[in-house]
Amino acid sequence: MKIDRVHFYTKDAVKTKDWFIRNVGFKAIANYTNNHTHTEVVSLNSVCLVFSSPLTDSSPVANYLNSHPSGVVDVAFRVKDIKSIVERAMSLGLKILQPLHTWKTSQGEFEQVQIQGWDSLRHTLIKKSSGKDLDTKVAVDFTHSQITHIDHVVLNVPVGKIDLAVKLYQALFGFKIQQSFNIKTKTSGLYSQALIDESGGVQFNINEPASSNSQIQEFIDLNNGAGIQHLALRSQSLIEDVTRMQQENVDFLKIPQTYYSQLDKTLNLTREEWQAIAKQQILVDRDSNSPQSLLMQIFTQPIFELPTFFLEFIERRHNAKGFGQGNFKELFAAVEREQTKPHTIAI
Repeated sequence: MKIDRVHFYTKDAVKTKDWFIRNVGFKAIANYTNNHTHTEVVSLNSVCLVFSSPLTDSSPVANYLNSHPSGVVDVAFRVKDIKSIVERAMSLGLKILQPLHTWKTSQGEFEQVQIQGWDSLRHTLIKKSSGKDLDTKVAVDFTHSQITHIDHVVLNVPVGKIDLAVKLYQALFGFKIQQSFNIKTKTSGLYSQALIDESGGVQFNINEPASSNSQIQEFIDLNNGAGIQHLALRSQSLIEDVTRMQQENVDFLKIPQTYYSQLDKTLNLTREEWQAIAKQQILVDRDSNSPQSLLMQIFTQPIFELPTFFLEFIERRHNAKGFGQGNFKELFAAVEREQTKPHTIAI
């Protein structure tokens, strides 16, 4: 199983496309228009993002934006057994939003269906029924970016709903709990479950607010319900990618310099890398089960009209798995600090 693409509904698909091309290094690969909706498609190595915006009030995008800010509506998965997932979805009472159908391209024949996920989130399921195998490696082009694929996706749900959401995704996709977090700061907190599929190809995290003033609760309020808070894009050289993005004036969450003075100096970094991560304000941690591992993360400011959705960029060295407790808490604190500041719209 792997993430095939992520579909956003936005106010301006062209403007959103241009932001991802200019700032992150994506390339435009397709666009299409019908009588009510315009759609743009971009890719970067194995990452595929789709942006749709309304042309008229009859567009389903317009209907969505009447209730929610711009954001993710569909996390699509490439799967090997589409029919069994549809059967499980129906047994769980989830709606089949688009019936199973087949289509052909030069790469082979595909089956596709769209099912309801948690709340307004949807999941398109895609199976390649002929042509090259699902696990065929994609050639990676590092000309413009070291980003290779989507590392994980994060879903925020209302208070009291995390157990139900986790059980739903366990029953639907067979996800397992990889890590659990109970993060608390001086003023708020959150609960989080990090899920992973049996192949390790999909990491899907679910957060719940632990207090009424939590930044997870702020997301729920502004988003008018549950939704995807962020995507994490895997980089093979995070320092290099962040340097390039900062030159394009991408705004990242601010981390206090005291964080770097308190970091474990036994982390496997060169002197130049220590200087770069402090300058670029990258978070660094390790996998507790692997002392040589290194987990590096950085997070953008929210990019749409409300402070709901942002991007994460992550590098995993020496087979680092999961998510560092220290990074997770510092991220939460950083977002919490930004709650009191005016939101600047990137797109």
